[in-house]
Order: sequence, then C-alpha cells, then structure tokens
Amino acid sequence: MSKIKTRDIVLASLTGVLYPLAFMVPYLGILAWILLIPLFWSIVKRTPGDAFKLGLLSGTIANFIGTYWLVGTLTRFGGFPIAVSFVFIIFLSAYAGLAFAIFSYITTRLGLFRRPGVLSVLLIASIWTSIEYLFPFLFPYGITNSQGNFLTIIQMYDLFGIYALSFLIVVVNVTLLRIIKRFKLNALLPAPELILSFALIFLALSYGYLRIFQVEGEMRKAPKLKVGMVQANFDFLAKTENQEKTVTDKHKEMSQELEEVDLIIWPETSIQAWFSNESNYLIVRDELGVPKMEGKYFIVGGMSFTPKDPETEVITDENIIKYNTAFLTDSNGIILNRYHKIKLLLFGEYLPFAQYFPAIKQVSPASGDFTPGDELDLFVIPEKGAKIAPIICYEDIIPSFSRQFVDKGANLIVNITNDAWFGKTIAPYQHLLISIPRAVETRKYMLRSTNTGISAIIDPVGRVVAQTGNFVQTNLQGEVALMNGPKTLYTKIGDVFPIATLVFWVGFIAVVKLRGKDFS
Repeated sequence: MSKIKTRDIVLASLTGVLYPLAFMVPYLGILAWILLIPLFWSIVKRTPGDAFKLGLLSGTIANFIGTYWLVGTLTRFGGFPIAVSFVFIIFLSAYAGLAFAIFSYITTRLGLFRRPGVLSVLLIASIWTSIEYLFPFLFPYGITNSQGNFLTIIQMYDLFGIYALSFLIVVVNVTLLRIIKRFKLNALLPAPELILSFALIFLALSYGYLRIFQVEGEMRKAPKLKVGMVQANFDFLAKTENQEKTVTDKHKEMSQELEEVDLIIWPETSIQAWFSNESNYLIVRDELGVPKMEGKYFIVGGMSFTPKDPETEVITDENIIKYNTAFLTDSNGIILNRYHKIKLLLFGEYLPFAQYFPAIKQVSPASGDFTPGDELDLFVIPEKGAKIAPIICYEDIIPSFSRQFVDKGANLIVNITNDAWFGKTIAPYQHLLISIPRAVETRKYMLRSTNTGISAIIDPVGRVVAQTGNFVQTNLQGEVALMNGPKTLYTKIGDVFPIATLVFWVGFIAVVKLRGKDFS
C-alpha cells in the first residue's frame, strides 16, 4: 500500500473541520450524514499504521475546534496560564482524537473499507459505535449528539439510546462513500448497501413520526406542574462567598416575580454559603435562603459538608468533606431532600490524586476539592405528584444518570448548572444541544436552570419549547407534564445496543481467526 499523501492529510483534516461544525451551528447537524466520508476515503488504501495517524489528525482537529473554549475555561477556572491551557487542550484533543485513530486502525487492519457488501458496512458502523460508547471522553462528544434539532430521527433514542443513531449515521456515510467510488469507476451502484441504508432510515423516520404523535397525546393527558427558573446572570467572579448575600438576594428578588408557578428553580451554586448535612433548614446568615412565598417549592443549588470525624468540635476547611449539592425546600426553608453531585468536573471541582499528593494543588490552585456523592436521591413533592431527578452541571450529558433516576420513578428531570465558566462562547449552546437526548430517552420533560444561560424547557419529544439567551438576566416559566407512563425500552435495558455492536465485531474477528484467515 502507498504512503500517506498530501491529499489524504487534506481529506482527514476536512472531516476534522466539519465534525465540530455539526455541533456549533443550528441545523448544521445535517453534515453528520456526510462528514465522515473524507476521513474514510483517506484511509481506504492505507496501512493500519498510516490510517491510525490520519484518524488521530482528524480527531485532534475535530476536538480542538469543538472545545476551543476550554482554553479560556482552564485559564479562568483552573488558574492556568493561557499558554499552559493551550498546550493542555492540544494534548486533551489528541487524547480524544485517539477514538478516531483506533477506529481507523481497526477498520483498515480488517480491510473493511475494501470489502463490498452489507457485512462490512455493519462491521464498520459497529466498530465506530462501540468505540464511541467505550472511549473515556472527558466530554461525551459522539456524532449522534449533533442531531438534536431533527426531532423525527432522534425518536429512536427511547428504544436503544443515542448510540443506535450513531450506528445509522456511519452506515449512511459508508454507503455514500461507496456510491461516490462507483461513480468514479462508472460501475453499478452498491445495491445491498443502498437497500440497507434506505431501510434503516425509513424505519427510523416512520418510528419517529409515530412516536411524536403518541407522546404528544400522552403529554396532553398527563398532570401538569407550573415551573419557573431564575437566571440571575452572575459572572463567575461575582459568585464568591464574599458576594453571597448579594447573589442570594438577587435570586430571592427575581423569584418574587414567579407568582403563578408551583416550583421555582435556582441554578447550580446559586447560594454560596455552606450547609451542614445535618441541617434541616436552608438558613443563610440567620435569614431564610429562599423567599417566603406560600405554597411554593424551591430547588436550589448550593454547597454542603460533613465532618471527616463526627467527633470534631472545630470545623475547618481541612477536616470536612465537601459536596456540590442541590436542595429541595418549601417556602419556609425546610430542606425536604438533597442530592450530592456524583460526576465531578475534572480540574474544576477536583484534581485527580490531590488527596494523596497535596503538592498537585499548586498546579491548579483554583480547582476545588469536592467529593462525589453516591446516592441517586429523588426530590419528591407528594401534593404535586412530582418525583424529580435532580442532576447537576454536565451530568445531563451522561445518559446513565437520567435513565437510572427515571428507573427509580422520576417523572421530571431538572438540571441545574453554571455555564458562566465557558464565557461568551458556543459552549452553552453545545451543552443544551447535547442534553436534549435525555428527554427523548426517558420520555420526560427536562428543565435546565442555568446561571447565565442557556436555560430551557425541553419536552419529551426533544423539542426546546422555551429558552433564554446567554448572559442575560431573566426568568423563564412554563407548564410541564409529569409523565407517569410506562418506562421506555431504553430506560429498562440501558446501553445494550452499543454492547451488542462490540460483541458483533469482536465475534467476527474471533470467527475469522478460528478459520485461520488473514485480515490483511
């Protein structure tokens, strides 16, 4: 096989540039159905080693462009110099790019792009899907997440989760690649691949149209809850313990405007005071942490602690365990439920191994030292019939959190977050886009209450029915349905589909090996 050519580098880079655009511009997610073609074309006739390099190039470019905002976030939040942040993001992008590289290596090692027929298409799509599922990304950035604007096609999420759509997207990309190559050779079109792609798309769209109609009917019949979200728009420098009273008072003041709602939601760490896990009241400086509004309930983001030693008499920063916490209270400030964030943000809320090597803290002095929670605690408001899944920050982009909460009985998902760390970048839009599948997977309303935007109400078909702007001070209110219907298939079985794709292609390798055949 020939060595890497300039054309191959250009093609692989083209996929790297197009990939993040699908996540950055509304409705450009349509690019996902073609953007892998250049990378696939570049590796068809390359050795596995060269294909690995081209995949790494493509993946590094894709992740660097898609997460460029991390440079500013690490500088502001982690305390790193800009130059160090830039170099770190290059390495982080290259690490994430390994997913593309591993895919390229395996598929060329098996010679799948040179093998005609449906089996090779299914194997290629399976390899992509399983890697996307298994690879330990810092931010899950799968190609399927680009499709949030296309309601009909994403309805399949309630069956097999997001990875089933990744599988379909790759099938279409491979089929189009083969069509283009056949045109160049004036050969017959790849009929089996075309039939497979059309059949899968037809089934997905037909299911989507049907499910939208069904779910909208269920939404109309379900009991309703009036909700309001406070977006007080405090920059990250303003949300400090020294400014705690100012921040809390602003949230209380803005809440008074939400007179017609049942539940008022404040974003992550909207109260900068620390609360003992033994506390039964949300009291800040001898005042209620929430406004006195008869009959209202509040979900409030704050911070809590518990002593490392229960016998400790003097509480200090060094002898407590810290949590990023969501509280459910009534209008008297009585804490009804609390949830400690489980999935903490690397370099933001914790530094790995810092508890064993304290000197690491000098690398990023602005990073927190929070401890992850270990319980999926529902927020229950019996008189309203609400059983709420409280998820914090980027837990809303991890399918397992919402699914497990709903499996425990949640009929509403509430995400509180603070995207101020990303500044005036595309990141808050990306965060919203990637959170949409949680509503479809579980067929529950999802509420996103953010500090600076984008706050949103997402219905169970994935429609963003209301949203705020970014870095604006405003309230958002609406009415949501408490969906108490049967659990979706995905809620019941979880990520069986991507596991099945792994079994499929690994099983194929095992069978070929047993037959003594050569992959090359």
